[in-house]
Formats: sequence, structure tokens, C-alpha cells
Amino acid sequence: MKKISLIIAMLVVISTGFAQKRNVTSCWSFLKDGFYGDAKDAIDKATEHPDTKDWYKTWWYYGQTYQVLSTAEKPKYQNLCDNCKIEAFDAYTKALVLNFIDEENRKLDLENENDLVKFLTLIANQETKYEDNQALMDIIGVRLPALANGFVNEGVEHFQETEDFDKALECFEYAIASSSLAFKVDTQIYYFASLAAKKAENYAKAIEYNKALIRFKFGANEEEKTGIYYNLAMCYKETGDTTKMLETLQKGIDAYPEHSYNLIIETFNYYVNAGESEKAFEYISMAIEKNPNDPQFYVIKGTLLEDMNKKMEATKEYNKALDLDPNNFDANYSMGAFYYNSAADTLAWANENIPPTDFKAYDEVKLASNELFNLAVPYLEKCLELKDEDLNVLNTLKTIYYRIGEIEKHDAVKAKLDALVE
Repeated sequence: MKKISLIIAMLVVISTGFAQKRNVTSCWSFLKDGFYGDAKDAIDKATEHPDTKDWYKTWWYYGQTYQVLSTAEKPKYQNLCDNCKIEAFDAYTKALVLNFIDEENRKLDLENENDLVKFLTLIANQETKYEDNQALMDIIGVRLPALANGFVNEGVEHFQETEDFDKALECFEYAIASSSLAFKVDTQIYYFASLAAKKAENYAKAIEYNKALIRFKFGANEEEKTGIYYNLAMCYKETGDTTKMLETLQKGIDAYPEHSYNLIIETFNYYVNAGESEKAFEYISMAIEKNPNDPQFYVIKGTLLEDMNKKMEATKEYNKALDLDPNNFDANYSMGAFYYNSAADTLAWANENIPPTDFKAYDEVKLASNELFNLAVPYLEKCLELKDEDLNVLNTLKTIYYRIGEIEKHDAVKAKLDALVE
């Protein structure tokens, strides 16, 4: 009787375990027949029971079930789980761990960095032993690549349609993880992640992804490759690390000199704002080499030369701008201002250096200053033609007309000024 009781007890234990494993088998059958709700119910039970919760096959099918639910078109299946793809990813990684034959490997905690490194090393090692090689190949070769595509599609939707950039970044990062476990490096996903991280103002992650893209030499052409340097530099700029920003911009200029226009302009802007005229001059000269037909660059170069007290050289740059575009407001104004300031400086010198009783010498200097005022007039009148309500131009012309005795023009400009400031 005792033997019969023992046999019965053993059969109960075996049959209970078999019943739980039957849930895993039933899940597979339900999935095959399209009964996804029943598949979920069966596999959920298997994940909770002691006999099957640590079985690789439970999590293999769990991943398949939740992956199917993540793309289900029928409304009755669409709300059966939250974050279905993430559930599937976690299940597949768990299945891979539990599929190791070595008991110590089955204890790996993928939340632990050291364990994660060991896990990835084991997966990459062809000598690693598994309970089920078919499960391994299915997860790595079929499930994870498809899951990565699903994460990318969801990430693009969050990025473009809902503009939830944090969620988009999360999706792209899961896509990268899924692809990596499948031994694929999809650099396009890294690019998506870098854009989402930047939009989410997660500059630390944006920096890491852009650095990875540079290592991968991402980009279909040199123009796209320089774009990655630009994005990385702007992330450094947002963090306040201008040293790294400038280093990155210069590396991009050195790597792709023929397509570094944006990098040069950004470097130039930094030095202008920092008040470093000579460094700014160096980069605007480089910008002109890249684009010699932009009149505004010559205006900027001329302004920098004036800052460096090279006024005559500056006028040459303004004239180059006017040769390219006679209607360039800034070039006209700069030339007008140059002659106006030269005339004013001449009068100031006379007031300080010519004795009040030396009328002849003073008149000669005054005549010379009036010639300079007259040279300024056509440029400033052109500016007024281009922007007829510019207060700086009107005030300057009013002063010049008075100085050279054009009283009628002076009165007309004064009347216009009075009307504008009322």
C-alpha cells in the first residue's frame, strides 16, 4: 500500500508539471491557429507556475505571443497588453539566458553590467552550449530582427506624429538592442536615436550616438558625414562644453574639407560672439573659399578688418560685395559709414590740432571732410532706396546734408524722421 501511495504521489507531481508544460504547448497551438487571447492566457499561467517559470521555452513562446499582440489588427487583441514589444524583448533575453546548459550562466542578471557583458560574450561564442539550438536560432535570426523593425516603426511614429521624443528614443534604443543581439549593426537606427535624443534634450545620449555614427563613418556621402560632426558639435554646445564643440567642428573640417561649409560658419559664429576677430577672420576667409559668390561674406570680412583697424582693406571687401550685388544693403551702408566716419574723424582731428585763428588751414580740412561726406552720400541714398524708413540711414543723411549745405534735402529727411518718431 505504501508503494502504491508513493506511486500515486509521484504521478500527481508529474501530472501537475505536465499540465503546466501543457500550457506552453497550448500557447503554441493557439498562436498557430490565431487565437491570440487564449495563447496569452495559457502562457501567462506558465510564467507564474514553479514548474515552468524558469523554462526557456516558456519565455520563448511568451515573447512570440506578446510580439504577435504588438502587431495585432483585430481590436479585441490590441488592448491585451501594454508595451507588448518591450515585454517580448525582455522575454526573449530571458529565454536566451535560461537556454544555457551551464547552471551558472542561467543565473546571469542582465541588469548587471558585468553579467550583461558575459551574456553577450557567451552569445557570440560558437562553443557555448544550449538546451535548444533551434530556439536560439529562432530568437536571434527571426524574432529579434522583426522586433527591431517594430520598434523602429513605433519610434518613427512617436517622432513624426506625436512628437513624443522621449518615447521615440526609447523605441530606437530597444531597436538597437534587438538588432545587436541578432548580431546586426543598423547604423540608420543609431541616427534615428541621435535625432530623438537631441530633440528630447537628452544631450548625453545624443553625444554618444553621434560619436558612434562617426566611428561607423555613417552617411551616404561626405555632406551627410559632415552633418554628423555638426550635430555632435551642437550637442556639446547645448551642454556648455565649447571646447569639445570647437574640437568636433575642427575635426569635421579636417576630415571633409570640401563639404565643411556649415562647420566653418558655426566656428566663425563662435569666434565672432567671443570677440575674437582674428580667429573669426580666419574662418570667414575659409567660408569665402567654399562660397566665393556670397556677397554677405565679404561684408562680414570687411567688418572684421575694421575691428582690426584695417579700414582701407575693409573697403576692398565691401566693394567685392557690391560687385556681386549692387543692392546689398549692408555693403552700401558699410561703405557709406566708412566715408562718413572718415569725414567726422578728419573734422575731429582739425578741431584738436589746428589753432582757432588758422582759418585757412581749417577751411582746407573742412573742404577735405566735405569731399568724404559727398563720397558717402550715394551709398547711403542707395540704402534709403532699399529701406526707406531706416532710422540710422536717415539720421546719418540728415547730418551729411547739413554739413555739405544740401538744406533742401536736409529738411526733407528731417521731416520724414519727425513723422516716423511721432
